[in-house]
Amino acid sequence: MESCNEVIQRIGELAAVPVAEIPARVGEHLQGCPACTRALAAARLARGLLAAAAVAPEPPAEFADRVLAALPAPRLGRPDTDLWRLGWGLVPAFAAMAALLLILYLGSAVPGPAGVVPVEGLSSGERLVLEASPAEPDAILAAVMEGSET
Repeated sequence: MESCNEVIQRIGELAAVPVAEIPARVGEHLQGCPACTRALAAARLARGLLAAAAVAPEPPAEFADRVLAALPAPRLGRPDTDLWRLGWGLVPAFAAMAALLLILYLGSAVPGPAGVVPVEGLSSGERLVLEASPAEPDAILAAVMEGSET
């Protein structure tokens, strides 16, 4: 009786042999070992699939010509223009989104930290940041001038 290792080593050879021609010692082993029987069946299946794939029919001679004729003709226009057309089509959507964000920003008054920090010791720039109302242009100029002296 053969061992599992010997059968597995010869599995490719055994898969090519018809069932009636398998040696008696190997046949005895296969009757008592389901693992080797499954391995031999898998090897036979793989061999059969490879043989079936090798016998694929050849396509007709005019097949390539028909496929190429069915493809659309190349466009003569520049491909860049199509991309720019798509980009310009998005401009109204971008403008609408920017307007919506601006409306939401101006409509929501976020209160500043009133009473948390004393404003007496703050610089002009710090007061601009902490104020809840929109800054006056003169206050921005004063903050810039004060910051440039350091």
